[in-house]
Amino acid sequence: MKLSRGEKIYVALLHVFMILAGLICLLPVLNVFARSLSSVPAVAGGKVWFWPVEFNPEGWKYVLQRTSFLNSMGNSVIITLLGTVLSVFVTILTAYSLSRPYLKGRKVVIYLYVFMMIFNAGILPNYFQIKGYGLLNTRWALILPMVVSPYNTFVLKSNFESVPDSLEEAARIDGASFTRILSSVIIPVSKAGIATIVIFTAVSYWNRYFDALMYITKQRLKPAALLLYEFIKLSTMEEGMGEPELAALVSPDIKNASIVVLTVIPILAIYPFMQRYFVKGVMVGSVKG
Repeated sequence: MKLSRGEKIYVALLHVFMILAGLICLLPVLNVFARSLSSVPAVAGGKVWFWPVEFNPEGWKYVLQRTSFLNSMGNSVIITLLGTVLSVFVTILTAYSLSRPYLKGRKVVIYLYVFMMIFNAGILPNYFQIKGYGLLNTRWALILPMVVSPYNTFVLKSNFESVPDSLEEAARIDGASFTRILSSVIIPVSKAGIATIVIFTAVSYWNRYFDALMYITKQRLKPAALLLYEFIKLSTMEEGMGEPELAALVSPDIKNASIVVLTVIPILAIYPFMQRYFVKGVMVGSVKG
């Protein structure tokens, strides 16, 4: 289809805007990455922009040698994996049930979920609830509060509603049970939406530090997000103080940049494997029919 002059200008401006928006998001990340692999004089002199100056991997070595960092990364992996599996499982079951118009009490449950999205119990009630269940200083304190996600449920519900009813009806005629229909019909055709929920949930679990700040006091149970917060706040690690020979190679700025990069890399690693589903998934359900 041939575009008019006005449409061409609009498309060109749209591309420029998207490129600028992408650069605004990407350039700070490149700057942090470059600082983490640059020398102390280069960072202190403000010479580092988007590429390492006087390549220096000592910051990465310093962070990777810290037992506290490796332990916190392990905690984050466990919390993210368990939390994502549980949350996505509950979200799929709930979203599918709410997407079926014949479910009794469906509207009541939807109203309750909307209420949960708008209102929150608050910090202190949540803390006392976790304490009352005996979950303080356990990984479950960081997993269970996020298992039920009204937002993800509504996103996936909209996705399931876009699946043609004829597919489910054909499966029922063939004698398929509820479980069989969900696992063999609904889920396979909804991979894009589920992949989107998986990414949102995993990122949320990985980056969540405030819950850990409230519920976790034992060092061995702290996740990477909380360690990152404490590390940047103090601008040092407890094992790195009083080492003048190390300070010549690794400044606090380089340490901070290194731990930020190393903390972000694992969660970014899952995106390439789910990229083809992600873009489609965020759009699925926005237009029904």
